Amino acid sequence: MAVKIFTVAHIPEPLTQAWLQHLRDFDVAHPDCHFEVMADAPEMNFMDMLREVRVTPGLTFQQIIERGR
Repeated sequence: MAVKIFTVAHIPEPLTQAWLQHLRDFDVAHPDCHFEVMADAPEMNFMDMLREVRVTPGLTFQQIIERGR
């Protein structure tokens, strides 16, 4: 049985990367989990957000799309 947990995180911009990396670390450690993440950063356009936000290990655009299915 899977449980869905909905989280809305209000994070200061300087902590965005750390929070996303924390989520990515959990994702890597638990491959049976699936995450869908959205971000709202009004001062940043989508392409800038993709360039600025990096997690390790990274995900290609194709992996992101396939994981969403």
